[in-house]
Amino acid sequence: MQAEAKPAGDPLRPAFRPSVLAIADAETQPRIVAALAEQDVRVRDADAADGVPPDAADSEVVVFACDVNAPREMAALRRLCREAPDPAVVVVTSVSTGTGVRRALDAGASGVVFDPELERTLATAVRAVAIGQSVVPRKLRAGVERPVLSHRERQVLELVRKGLTNAQIAERLFLAESTIKSHLASIFAKFGVHSRKEVAIAVEDLEQISLPAPGPGGAAEQITA
Repeated sequence: MQAEAKPAGDPLRPAFRPSVLAIADAETQPRIVAALAEQDVRVRDADAADGVPPDAADSEVVVFACDVNAPREMAALRRLCREAPDPAVVVVTSVSTGTGVRRALDAGASGVVFDPELERTLATAVRAVAIGQSVVPRKLRAGVERPVLSHRERQVLELVRKGLTNAQIAERLFLAESTIKSHLASIFAKFGVHSRKEVAIAVEDLEQISLPAPGPGGAAEQITA
């Protein structure tokens, strides 16, 4: 009688233990090690991010704790993803905005975990990226996608970037100021931001963006990098 084949194991179960290199500050390192207690974890001080650690290529996953709003740390992340492309990279950051998540993914990361949720989410994120998945917080999924703006929203956004107030934009577009506020609320939601400054940064992060000057109406268009 032929033996019955056993089903393949689920790679997301705790038995799957990818090798991990953690690059973080002294405060975050022990939290990462504790969260990944069942994995083979090696640690490097955050200053090691100034140069790609020689053992990064020997790891299946690199956990990189950084501030995605800090240009120097983002440059280190891009360098890591470029010079050690084999391991998947999970970014641990305290910046919990769609802009921050998108910035990390654009730099080459495969996953993003928010620092306050590290203990609950890091192990799952590490196992997922190790088998080729991308991981982002569900609540910011919409903010990570490339925003689709209506023609009027594009008009308002361009004038916001030029520094005009809501009243000035309303006067320019012959609309009520309350309507401008509604358009801004929609724009902020689509970009996953909360202020004019944040939306300006988000737009700058989308490479090759082109916003037309206010003119006749048109169909909704997608802002793409």
